[in-house]
Amino acid sequence: MENGDETLASAAAPNGGAVEEEQVPATHAGKSYAAVVAENPAPNGGEIEDLRAAKQELEEKLVEARRENQAIAAEAHRIEGIFMQAREEVTLAEDAAASSEKEAAELRAELERLQAAFKIEKGEHEMDKRKHEEVTKEVEAVRQEKLKLEEEIKALKASAAAATTVKDRDASPEAEAPKEVEVAWQGMAAAAAVGAAVTAAVLLAYLRLKR
Repeated sequence: MENGDETLASAAAPNGGAVEEEQVPATHAGKSYAAVVAENPAPNGGEIEDLRAAKQELEEKLVEARRENQAIAAEAHRIEGIFMQAREEVTLAEDAAASSEKEAAELRAELERLQAAFKIEKGEHEMDKRKHEEVTKEVEAVRQEKLKLEEEIKALKASAAAATTVKDRDASPEAEAPKEVEVAWQGMAAAAAVGAAVTAAVLLAYLRLKR
C-alpha cells in the first residue's frame, strides 16, 4: 500500500486465491464494505413473512374495497332508477292535476249554464202560475156572472108565470099585454145568457193566445 491511502486490501480466499475488491457505492464513498453491510443488514426470514402477510392483507383489503365500490355503484344505480320513477310519477300527477282542473272548469261552466237555464225556467213557471191564477179569477168572475144571469132568468120566468095566471083569470084583449111582456123578458134573458157565454168564450180564447 502506498502512502496509507487505501482502506481496502485484498483478502485471501479459502483456496489461496485473491478476492477482487468490491466497489462501494458512491453514496458511501468514505465507508468500507463492512460498514455499509452493517448499516444495511439483509432481511431475515421473519421480516419477509411479515412483508408477505402485509402484502396479502393489502390485497384482501383492495378486493374488499372493490367489492364495496361495486355494491355502492349498484345501490347508486338503484337509487337513480327510483329517482327517475319518482320524477315520472310526479309528471303524471301534474298532468292528472291539470286534466282535473280543466274538467273542473268545464263542470263549473256547465253548472253556471244550468243555473241560468233554471232561473229562466223558474221565471217562466212563475209567470205561468200568475197567468193561471188570473185566468182562474176571471173564469170565477164569469161563473158568478152566469149564476147571476140564471137568477135573473128565474125571476123573469116567475114574473112570466104570474102574468100567465093573470091572463087565465082575465081573458080580455087588454090581458094580451102580459104575454108580450113575458116573451120580451124571455128574449132578453136568452140574449143575456148568450152574451155571457160568448164573452166567456172570447175571454178564454184570448187568455190562451196570451200564453
